Amino acid sequence: MKSINLVKEQIDLSQIIHFAEKESVLLVTKDGHEFILSLVDNFETEVETLRNSQAFQSFLDMRMKSQVRIPIEEIEREIEEELKKEGKQQPPNPLLNLSGAGFINGE
Repeated sequence: MKSINLVKEQIDLSQIIHFAEKESVLLVTKDGHEFILSLVDNFETEVETLRNSQAFQSFLDMRMKSQVRIPIEEIEREIEEELKKEGKQQPPNPLLNLSGAGFINGE
């Protein structure tokens, strides 16, 4: 990943995009904020970007330590209730029925 400190380097957007076409680019602003620019249609690049993102890794660590778990059945029920409130009826979709046998259970 290429790192560009925007305080130290005078670089125009077209040059940054050119770099991002080859590899992810970490942009550091004068106030210390960091931004990553990468091709979004390149799955490997997206994975690399998230893997190298300290904020995302911290989020995952926090989620992993959380003891709160929501059963998939509860999530499905909440979605169905919300759709009913909006007056929408969702057709059954076997791929969305994650709690049933099949797709998720690997059968």
